[in-house]
Amino acid sequence: MSESSKFSFPRAEHLKSKKLIEQLFEGGSKFKARPLVVRYLEVALPEAVPCQAMVSVSKRSFKRAVDRNRIKRLMRESWRLQKQPVLHALEAQQKQAAVVFIFVGKEMPTFEEMQKSMVTVVEQLTNAPS
Repeated sequence: MSESSKFSFPRAEHLKSKKLIEQLFEGGSKFKARPLVVRYLEVALPEAVPCQAMVSVSKRSFKRAVDRNRIKRLMRESWRLQKQPVLHALEAQQKQAAVVFIFVGKEMPTFEEMQKSMVTVVEQLTNAPS
């Protein structure tokens, strides 16, 4: 992997398949890392990547689209910067996984708060039982 693409979040790593998303919510594992709830499932992905991710923010908690979009940008950026240990662990085990990050907080987070939560998420995902 080149140095410039090491911290990217390409389209191939975006979880978009409705079937996979349904499987993930029906049979996936979940854990909390406030203000995030994370659902993940080891499954064969349609792309040749170790992990696909998706972010979600409730319309009930944040009525304004600009607020939801800001939170989603923060989650994607935090994941982009922190995902390397998860990808290496999955590659070492020759597995693929789908992950959904759901924001359940009630107020707008800062980038530092999101980074701290994402570090916790990455630790739990790398140590997740296989």
